[in-house]
Amino acid sequence: MQTFDIYFRGELLPDADPALARAGIAKMFRLDEAGVERLFSGKPKRIKRGADVEKASRYRAAFREVGALIEIVPAGNPAPAGRKRLVAEPAQNATAEQNRPGVLDAAFELLPPRTGSLADCAPRIEPQPISDISWMVLDEPGVTLVEPEPQPRVEYDTSGLSMSPPRAFTLEDCDNRPPPAELPDISHLSLADSS
Repeated sequence: MQTFDIYFRGELLPDADPALARAGIAKMFRLDEAGVERLFSGKPKRIKRGADVEKASRYRAAFREVGALIEIVPAGNPAPAGRKRLVAEPAQNATAEQNRPGVLDAAFELLPPRTGSLADCAPRIEPQPISDISWMVLDEPGVTLVEPEPQPRVEYDTSGLSMSPPRAFTLEDCDNRPPPAELPDISHLSLADSS
């Protein structure tokens, strides 16, 4: 099973609010402000090692929900090369919020939310030849495929059996406890005085 390493360098979706993204990531990893600053340094930081495809997909979805982007690389590959800082700083006032550039690098094109796939990261499975099944046919639904053979009815002679009335007997004759073991003769033994 192929595994992946997950890196975060502080990249955000174009329409993401940096303050909300930082708060979401801080809550996700239970980080203080200094820890969040380290994640948003612009350098790739590994946040998960050896994740399978399903876990990597969950990380991608969780980060996208807070407005952030991660990079998923096959496990053991080097970390993605650092680039210029791509995250806009949190807005200091309303004017800065209106002019915030979001992600500054225009070389990336983002897919619409929840349309991405990790299918290109899945291991390639070579097709295997299928044996000739052209002779097979399907019956109509509800057809019994195998008719069971009728079994002859077995008659038991119970004429020699009888039942006792209730509470008219005990099960003592069924008690099969072994007899108690006989103790060997120990009359020749004596105890030494300990004083």
